[in-house]
Amino acid sequence: MQLLAFFFLGNVNASIDDYFKNPIIPSPSNYGNTGILELPNARFMEEGALRFSFSSSFPNEFTSLTASPFPWLEATYRYTEVKNQLYGPFAYSGNQSFKDKGFDIKIRLLKEGFYYPSVAVGLRDIAGTAQFASEYLVATKSVGSFDLTAGLGWGLLGLGGTISNPLASFNEGFKNRVSSQGQGGDFNVKDWFSGQTSLFSGIEYDLKKYGLRFSLEYDTSNPDINPNNPVDVKSRFNLGANYYLSDSFNVGLAFERGQQVRVSFALTGLFSEDIIPKPKPKNVIPLNAEQLKKSKEDKDIFYRSLNKSLQDEQIYIQGASYNDHSVDVAIGTNRFVSHSRSAGRSARIISALTGDEIETINIHHMNGDFEVITYSLGRKEFDQALEYSGSSSEILNKSTLSSNSNNPLHRRSDFKPSLSFPEFNWSMSPSLKHQIGGPEGFYLGQLSWKTDMNLKLRRNLTIYSSYSIKLYDTFNDLINVSYSELPHVRSDIQSYLSQGKNGLQRLQLEYVFSPIKNVFVRADVGYFEEMFGGIGGEIVYRPFNYSGAIGLSLHRVKQRGFKQKFSFRNYEATTGHLSFYNDLPYEITSQVMVGKYLAGDTGATIDLSRRFKTGFTLGVFATKTNVSKELFGEGSFDKGFYFSIPVNLFYADYTTGNISFGLHPLTKDGGAILNQHHSLFSILGDTNRSSALRDWGDLLD
Repeated sequence: MQLLAFFFLGNVNASIDDYFKNPIIPSPSNYGNTGILELPNARFMEEGALRFSFSSSFPNEFTSLTASPFPWLEATYRYTEVKNQLYGPFAYSGNQSFKDKGFDIKIRLLKEGFYYPSVAVGLRDIAGTAQFASEYLVATKSVGSFDLTAGLGWGLLGLGGTISNPLASFNEGFKNRVSSQGQGGDFNVKDWFSGQTSLFSGIEYDLKKYGLRFSLEYDTSNPDINPNNPVDVKSRFNLGANYYLSDSFNVGLAFERGQQVRVSFALTGLFSEDIIPKPKPKNVIPLNAEQLKKSKEDKDIFYRSLNKSLQDEQIYIQGASYNDHSVDVAIGTNRFVSHSRSAGRSARIISALTGDEIETINIHHMNGDFEVITYSLGRKEFDQALEYSGSSSEILNKSTLSSNSNNPLHRRSDFKPSLSFPEFNWSMSPSLKHQIGGPEGFYLGQLSWKTDMNLKLRRNLTIYSSYSIKLYDTFNDLINVSYSELPHVRSDIQSYLSQGKNGLQRLQLEYVFSPIKNVFVRADVGYFEEMFGGIGGEIVYRPFNYSGAIGLSLHRVKQRGFKQKFSFRNYEATTGHLSFYNDLPYEITSQVMVGKYLAGDTGATIDLSRRFKTGFTLGVFATKTNVSKELFGEGSFDKGFYFSIPVNLFYADYTTGNISFGLHPLTKDGGAILNQHHSLFSILGDTNRSSALRDWGDLLD
């Protein structure tokens, strides 16, 4: 059996590749997704990776962001500058070159094995203008230091027309491709994998010792006969090289079409794992028999000791009760993202400060002003696990999880910490505001200094404000006005950006409460965001034992003045949505919103996101309303993507907070949603039973 295992497992010793200074990872194609140069291959980034890439030559310059929410899927947003075409008439965009936005996806059909290649299928420029629309089926096989790629291409990749379309034998509809360049937004499914077809191939060679990858491909996109933008071609062979300065950064140089040089770079981050070690729980010396006796006779001694020890972990008591056979403690913390981790560290301290008569430790976890989850832990099993004679699974068997949101412990506990209201907090930080992908340029931005303040008048009632002071901006280049026939709820963004350089971004009074179990309410009034103020609220029903929630929001709003002071414009609207949230398999969360949007249009929004164990989140959304694609304009419907990276991944200690970025390829009036800070689902979305069980392993960390 050992000999048989040896042949199946191969050499179990470390590979020489592990000792090279600059490891080589799959590199991006010109278009951003993993590939060779103009051609794709069947390689993928690691799961949970995010890659920013830039590739410039003549006439096309690509700026791309690629994500891998799963090991078998890559999704790319790409912004292209076409240098030899104008964006539009001179009166509209001056001498600005043409800009194109596109989404791509690539799906792995077969993972590479010893005898067979990796196989993938992909689509470029989905629902885009069709300027770069392509589909492909590609296979890649590793042979030593070589990567060999071959595939079939349609659309732009099929312009060479080297073979007849093999799919035409199944349906004659695959013979012809009828779509032409447009304003985007249409899923031209009938054109996928149709029309001219080409065989393409490429080869890559890794010189691993020096961190170099060399590439050679035969380009079947035939730029000289491109119907949208033909350019001279002296050779259909492209060759290039990538140098890996690290496992996250590489630069590239290529020679294309026999006459053009292309330069590129890519920055890749892997966020599915936290590779920076974090501090272990602080050591708490158990009380001796005499100390335990005194603390039980005088519970204030226990509460003071508990309060001090919890504060050492940056966990704060909201209420506590020392009972005959159990201890209840309500906690709040801004240090730990995982509720299970903060519950476990609190339970360690409680166990060290109490005697054997305590059988159950109840940790009531608060998020903001809501009590969201209660961990009732078996004391005996917990202590055994701490001494390595038990496990987190055994603790779970003797524990219960619950939620009693409308009767929080801090209202009825024996010990209540003294709170002094009003409570004032503030913070200052640099802030970026931008417009991406407009006719004036790829990026116009403003660097500001933002001051956030909140005044807590009492529990559940808070005033939030945010004021921004401009430091530097490029918004003077904004020259285009909106000609939208819809109410200008978002398309006047240029006026807000150019005139509201110093302004009040937010001033809002908020009241939150839970009237009955698992029902949460938020009421607010004030200036909600840069463009709108008003009055309204939302209600969410989150059944603790169910992996989903239902919410309803309703606001009456009025449009703010461009300078973002205290004035309003004439436009008013009522907006509201019924929302359905659900946790799906593979760590996917879905949100479906149905209702009325800021411009008075009605429709639905679908949002899909994946949250990794680290807290790293990738998401996409799309909105379709009763606004026609002609009235909506370029893009045809509202859509975009976002990601959120926990800052915890960059530090050697636990902390909360995220680096978040979201992008609408276009800012339009149709499907516009009111921006709501502290939405109820953002507070409650990760507090049900399934979330606690997902992070249960953190209990002993």
